[in-house]
Amino acid sequence: MNRRLNSEDKIILAIDGLDLSQAKLLLEKCPNIKWVKVGLELFVREGPAVIEILKGLNKKIFLDLKFHDIPNTMSAACYQVSTLGVDIISVHASAGLKALKDSKKASFEGAALVNVKPPLIVGITVLTSFSLKDFQTDLDRNNSIEDNVLRLAKLSFDAGLDGCVCSPWEAKILRLIYKNNFELITPGIRLKIEDKDDQNRIMTPYEAIDNGASKLVIGRSISKAIDPNKTLIEICNSINFG
Repeated sequence: MNRRLNSEDKIILAIDGLDLSQAKLLLEKCPNIKWVKVGLELFVREGPAVIEILKGLNKKIFLDLKFHDIPNTMSAACYQVSTLGVDIISVHASAGLKALKDSKKASFEGAALVNVKPPLIVGITVLTSFSLKDFQTDLDRNNSIEDNVLRLAKLSFDAGLDGCVCSPWEAKILRLIYKNNFELITPGIRLKIEDKDDQNRIMTPYEAIDNGASKLVIGRSISKAIDPNKTLIEICNSINFG
């Protein structure tokens, strides 16, 4: 794998925890950021208008609302947000095959209504905040996180989704199964492994890309840095050169 190609296109900047003015200031400091992640916190605070504003700044948008509901509700939600012109939408793969298929179909219909490119739909597998102990205890699961990620990734693939969200720990085995056109989007990226915050299954940018990740979701490592643009450059260099 050639990590030297388009390293900036592999980074999705998570701007949750910021209000719109703070997010815009951060993006001014990091002009080479191509992708931003809009999660529940920012979307609830600012509403759909935040998408139009970010698109006006020429950013690609990963709308990470993690839809998880009955098929009718999930597909209706995907239809609506697809009319906003976002580039990637996340849904929980554990919602089941019908919900995933219906959501994918609805995304095409919503995009067609306003004549925009349909978004990619990616399935959330197992959240990176889970440790194995928490996963087995809190959710009463006897099998491993990896087994569940493999099952939910397959469900996403079988439903016709465009990829899945997984930790970088599982990216390596998934990339052996699925080709590069199946997106593997990995949160849990840290410049230093000791900086865990609220994540457990973490990895450095170079390691994650080496494992087969398509895109890396990175937030506080950049947004809380004294010099965010310098940190961004360091991350790109680390992807390229280790």
